[in-house]
Amino acid sequence: MKIEHKSDHAKARASDYPAIEEQLDMLWHAMDQGAMPKAEPFYSTLERVKKQYPKT
Repeated sequence: MKIEHKSDHAKARASDYPAIEEQLDMLWHAMDQGAMPKAEPFYSTLERVKKQYPKT
C-alpha cells in the first residue's frame, strides 16, 4: 500500500513567507535587541555596514 499526500505545503508556505531580506532583517533585530545570541560573523558584518551607512 502506497500513501500519497495531496497537500503541497512547501508551495503554500512559500507564498506566505516574507522576502528573504525581511527574514534577515528580523534576525538582525532579534540579535540586536538581545532576544537571541549574536551569530558571528553575520551580526558584526551587518553592524559595520549599518554604522557606515546610517539611516538619515
